Amino acid sequence: MGVKQEGAVSAGANRVIGGHETKCMMWNVKADTGRRFRLNPMQEQAQRLASWGHTCRWLYNTALEQRQFAWQQRKVTLGVTAQCAYLTQARKELDWVADLPAQSGQQVLRHLDQAYRNWWNPQHPAGPPTRKRKSAQLSVPFPGQAIAVRRVNRRWGVVSLPKIGDVKFRWSRPLGGTARNAVVSFDGVAWHVGFGVHAGVKTPEAHARPGTVVGVDRGVKVAVAMSDGRMWNRTFTNPGQERELARLKSKAGRQEAARRKHGGKTSNRARKARAEIARTEVKIRNRRRDFVMWAANRLCAQHATVKLERLNISAMTATAKGTIAEPGINVAAKAGLNRAILDKGWGLFETALANRARTTGTRIVKVPAAFTSQRCSRCGNTDRNNRKSQATFRCGSCGYQANADVNAAINIRDATEAVSPLTGRAVRDRSRKASCRPPTQRRRRTALDAGVSRL
Repeated sequence: MGVKQEGAVSAGANRVIGGHETKCMMWNVKADTGRRFRLNPMQEQAQRLASWGHTCRWLYNTALEQRQFAWQQRKVTLGVTAQCAYLTQARKELDWVADLPAQSGQQVLRHLDQAYRNWWNPQHPAGPPTRKRKSAQLSVPFPGQAIAVRRVNRRWGVVSLPKIGDVKFRWSRPLGGTARNAVVSFDGVAWHVGFGVHAGVKTPEAHARPGTVVGVDRGVKVAVAMSDGRMWNRTFTNPGQERELARLKSKAGRQEAARRKHGGKTSNRARKARAEIARTEVKIRNRRRDFVMWAANRLCAQHATVKLERLNISAMTATAKGTIAEPGINVAAKAGLNRAILDKGWGLFETALANRARTTGTRIVKVPAAFTSQRCSRCGNTDRNNRKSQATFRCGSCGYQANADVNAAINIRDATEAVSPLTGRAVRDRSRKASCRPPTQRRRRTALDAGVSRL
């Protein structure tokens, strides 16, 4: 053939593009983007990966308890170096810990150390590290030196993992650079491998369309409404799937209640119901992720500045149940609102915008959220009666009428940038006279005591 097809793989395509063979060339570079692929391990490989995932969870929780105990009892802050030494000792005494690759165990301890650093950082929104639940997604991290990636044909690639060997994965997109690390995870339905890739991503100095500004309002009926009148929305389930999912969850709840009452083991039928729930929820999550990525890509490609409301989504979706002494009100309505907010993926959309803005040069601006849905975008009159319904806005002063979400998006576009709130340790220390900075040897107790719960 005279023309080489795009995406075709030559005979010498079995080259290694990450791992030991390229570490001399790419030793000092860091991952600047990510790639995720569907992994296809054999049954024995999957069983071992699952065992390693539980070991990684145990190691993270044990290291967290060790840090908390060391500080509470002796006022000593353990670092990752000291905990790696303890890990070496544990590997000599426990065979199931020794089965986990040493590099993976060290990566888990580094992740915990980074979680503490994020918590200490006044400008980082992270709170104190918490335990990983047994129901959490299984994951096994690998550093770049421990893996090697190669493409075998147009549709398949192979990643070489320590103690397991070659594992096939679906080559659904170009890797785009050198793999610097990998995380193998199981979402309840399928295995995936995510690579941290050095692709040379750089933020351009100027956007391709400078001066273009858009305001974006996030809603529960319409996911994204823009100040130019466009509205994007997508449903991730149909009524039949919602009823079936509710039935399966109710069934799984009854099975779990019966198991606890009689003290028995989890039955095969209960496992089957849980697996069906997991498969359905994974499909919903994938559809949601696809939509928010699609929306974020188009917004960042078309606009130099994207304005959003500054929302505390965690507080907005908190439960209203209250306590036995002080029960909440309108609990069912609040629970429905919480589900609607989470279903539209407000937080995921914000993250997708930030990630995409790195490659387009788009500036993401957050503005105060107060009264954007009640203020008239034409005359500025603010009245709660201006919003007649969820979709209708009619100003009581000038008579301006528009879609309520679009009117809110225009107000967001015209609003000034909000002052960045204090986050991380700064939230807890805002009433203190001392400046909020990462803990030092002298101020270590103040930084670590706040927010750490006893186990």
